[in-house]
Amino acid sequence: MKKKLSIAFVWHMHQPMYKLNEMSDYLMPWARMHSVKDYLDMLLIMEKYPKLKLNFNLVPLLLSMLIDYQNEQTHDLHSRLTIKDVNELSDEEKEFILNNFFDANYTNMIAHHEPYGKLYQKRYLNENITINDFSLQEYSDIMMWFNLAWIDPYWKDKYPKLMEFAQKGQGYTQEDRIEVIKIHRDIISRIIPSYKKFQDEGRIEISTSPYYHPILPILLDVNDAKSPLNPYSLPDCEFDFQQDAKVQITTALDMCEHLFGKRPLGIWPSEHCISSKTLDLIKDCGANWVISDEGVLSGSLGTEFVRDFKGNMEHPYDLCQVYNYNKLNVIFRDAVIPNIIGFEYPRHNQVQSANDLYERIKTIQNKLNASPDSSHLLTIAMDGENCWENFEHDGGDFLNTLYSLLEKDDTLETVRISDYLAKYKTRKQLSNVSPGSWVNRNFALWIAEPTKNLAWMYLCAAKRAFKEFSIKYKEFPEKIAQAQRELYIAQGSDWFWWYGEPNDSGQDYIFDYLFRTHLKNIYQIFDEEVPDYLDTPLASFAGKPSRYPKMSISPVIDGEDGENDNW
Repeated sequence: MKKKLSIAFVWHMHQPMYKLNEMSDYLMPWARMHSVKDYLDMLLIMEKYPKLKLNFNLVPLLLSMLIDYQNEQTHDLHSRLTIKDVNELSDEEKEFILNNFFDANYTNMIAHHEPYGKLYQKRYLNENITINDFSLQEYSDIMMWFNLAWIDPYWKDKYPKLMEFAQKGQGYTQEDRIEVIKIHRDIISRIIPSYKKFQDEGRIEISTSPYYHPILPILLDVNDAKSPLNPYSLPDCEFDFQQDAKVQITTALDMCEHLFGKRPLGIWPSEHCISSKTLDLIKDCGANWVISDEGVLSGSLGTEFVRDFKGNMEHPYDLCQVYNYNKLNVIFRDAVIPNIIGFEYPRHNQVQSANDLYERIKTIQNKLNASPDSSHLLTIAMDGENCWENFEHDGGDFLNTLYSLLEKDDTLETVRISDYLAKYKTRKQLSNVSPGSWVNRNFALWIAEPTKNLAWMYLCAAKRAFKEFSIKYKEFPEKIAQAQRELYIAQGSDWFWWYGEPNDSGQDYIFDYLFRTHLKNIYQIFDEEVPDYLDTPLASFAGKPSRYPKMSISPVIDGEDGENDNW
């Protein structure tokens, strides 16, 4: 008889801060676009599977943006243009539309809609195309299709207007475009209440991450970022972020408790980055469990997990355990399955891919059947948003097939992590924690590279300045709190991820502009002189050119057009 295998799916939802300040427009639309494409249908699919239990990791910064978008005055650059009368579009705005409103997966989100595909072909088949080659009506249609294409197919039956818009194909009016943005806002307004409902019904567990998604081990002890494989040294500046790290965790727990009526028991450290100091802090903040990556476990145990040519682990026993570190429960995800889901399965038939994953899970189960333990936990934890646009129908066929297979198999069970921890008490002691992340078991994607190091030096300088300003302006607590928020935002992982090598978003100049602006805000809040170096893009110091767009438009800041620093 097969031993039952427990499976913890953990879907991680995160977006960085795209605003320049509390009053500005968002410079990128991705929190909104993923709201209408991923965040809610990933949850509501559970309605078809009564036995399915899932775990969702919600980063508080994202939750704050979802709340913000429910305000009709809140916009990103794309939504503000979408509702504008095309007769009032400037040449710069037209160029922005041509450069940014085709930013979607071509196969699954553009070519799938013939009118949108034709506009795409017109835009990109002629390298000498100009803004004058498109009519005002075509600009209207491009904006409409961008907002339509990002909406998950799940919603087409829930909003009859969407079917009407899709069938219309072209000739969209300003009223149509205003209506589709209203639908976006309505979907967004459902997200947080729906997660609370499913949590209260015992269907899901909600965990969280540090509020602005910083790399905790670096904040707590930068020396943990030393790596013999990295040729670069650490930045030469004083790191003083230990208290900040604690605030990032406690404010995250507070916000989730406020929104969902229950304090999270689990923490997903940003980018699965942990260290012994990180785990001690998380435990001290009241969490019960934490999740990290297979590679970190391998380094901590001083062993390697051997896999066959298909990626199946030869001995999954150690990975499918719950560990105890100083009275904190620590689980580790399978590192191969997320990569297969994200990068391999989109290229194949979705039903076949779901069956392949099911067989991989059964292979793990079979190998664990002879173990001396009565229970095992397979953790499948990954980004819950970015991969689905590479799947046909936004991954719906894949997830429906997979969940159906799992629900029909009585020897498998999907679990909420805290339920599993309460039911099964077996733990393995983890005496050593090797500092690391999900990427190559180190922190090299966020530090110890020339441009990344320079960003950290800017941040350390801003921290020193903030401490001085806090003393100098101690009679202005509101300013201190406002500047401190800017400092927390600048600690987010995304800025350092895109700086330097090897990552390139194609829009690194925007991330750079955002990072430097939040550091500038710290000085400006206190009416202090801003260091000149913050006016120079960090890309200027990197080994690649500063990649500015052909044009720029200014976000609305506090109701007025703001200067854009040529970003």
